[in-house]
Amino acid sequence: MKKIPQDIVGNIAILKFPKTTLWIIKKLKARKFLKTHKHITTVLEKTGKISGELRIPTTKHLAGEKTYIATYKENNCIFKFDINKSYFSPRLSNERKVIAEEVTKLAKPNSNILVMFAGIGPYPITIAKKLKQSKKQFHIYSNELNKEANYSAKENVVLNKLDKHITLIPGDANKLSKLITKLNKSKLQTPNSKLQTDKFDIILMPRPNLSNTFLKSALKLSKSGTTIFYHGFGTKQEVLEEIKKNTKKKIGKIKIRKAGDIGPYSFRWQVQFKIK
Repeated sequence: MKKIPQDIVGNIAILKFPKTTLWIIKKLKARKFLKTHKHITTVLEKTGKISGELRIPTTKHLAGEKTYIATYKENNCIFKFDINKSYFSPRLSNERKVIAEEVTKLAKPNSNILVMFAGIGPYPITIAKKLKQSKKQFHIYSNELNKEANYSAKENVVLNKLDKHITLIPGDANKLSKLITKLNKSKLQTPNSKLQTDKFDIILMPRPNLSNTFLKSALKLSKSGTTIFYHGFGTKQEVLEEIKKNTKKKIGKIKIRKAGDIGPYSFRWQVQFKIK
């Protein structure tokens, strides 16, 4: 069959067809795809662009088991989530691995690490697995606005046996300072989850492609020596100017590298810098 744009997310394949493709043709090709890919149990069609603040995709069932729940494995981690309720990109698997390795090298004993825009938990879980192997003491705080993604993240933390190392902080990234204060006053917090400070040693910002940089919120939670990993979009120069414009604190040398393309001559950039 002719190559169809696709994403494979564990047991689910998401296909994309030209707008003029007849429904019956889509169904036939989906069934054929199912037969030639034995590990796939469900085939969905991508019916719209990822959009909105929560970056939620829209898909429609074409063939196989009628489910939108994916069970996906990467980097020795397992994730379970609803395709239509949370943003997730399997294409960033290697990026998550690279970041986990970089964080593990940087992390000091008893590091407090914050992951903003954490979604269903791929970054905090991948990093926690790597840090656990290194025998370093640490705790990761996972922040996400999407309620459905937080439900999945909570389940995924347990699935990966990391509930002693990861604490969820649901809510708006712009209000993280207040959310952390609320967490520390909560009766639900444990000795592992209670922050002794509202400043972090490492802050990850795998942010969506939105106009808000959220750097102001991250900087409030930083201190001298904090390392920030920031995702920017566009050209290299645009991203560097974006950081300089929105970062009022003094920062050290900026490291920047491509972390995937988002369109013609437009890329996702991974930027790393330390607060002085």
